[in-house]
Amino acid sequence: MPLALTTLAPADSDTYPPLSALNDLLFCPRRCFMHRVEGVWVENAHTTAGSFDHRRAHRAGESNAEGGLRTVRGLWVVSHTLRVAGDCDLVEFHPRADGAEVPCPVEYKRGKRRRWDNDEVQLCAQAIALEEMLGVAIPAGAIFHVKSKRRREVPLSPQLRRDTVAAAERLHQLLAQTVAPAPVVHPKCKQCSLYSLCLPELIAAPSAYRRAAEALFRPS
Repeated sequence: MPLALTTLAPADSDTYPPLSALNDLLFCPRRCFMHRVEGVWVENAHTTAGSFDHRRAHRAGESNAEGGLRTVRGLWVVSHTLRVAGDCDLVEFHPRADGAEVPCPVEYKRGKRRRWDNDEVQLCAQAIALEEMLGVAIPAGAIFHVKSKRRREVPLSPQLRRDTVAAAERLHQLLAQTVAPAPVVHPKCKQCSLYSLCLPELIAAPSAYRRAAEALFRPS
């Protein structure tokens, strides 16, 4: 029997940050603050390609059933435990012998697997939202890497679930701040679309920052 979605959304769920903000936070809290609080967004080749891949993956509302497997694209979900909401790229509903269905969220990512856990946490948040809405346990999800066309299964372990809850708590704390976090210089900074606005190397070095400020405002 196909599962029926139940949102039970309170009035303030419209103010929940998107699921993708969890990924943003774990990639870089400073960038997340600039995106979500300051409203600063700059496109580069990476963000444009990623947006295109997600638009193609969503095709919102599209669903089909083949070989007993039902799939839904662009499914909107909400978690009141995590206080986040957003769209799932793809949700597969795998049939069981007893006629029930087991959901499996599938997140599309353009690049190869990263050394960080931000993609897994975003996927786990989707699963937690689906569990709340459907009242069923979801043991695993999957990440599909568009460029390599490879899919990898992600077990939704107790540790990953704890990490996801902790990330959601950090996200809401960050969004309540009035000052952006200090940058942490990392090789991935130069791939960020906000690199020229964030200036991580300069701001992370107080002496270099003071010299630059003095040079900028010193009368000629």
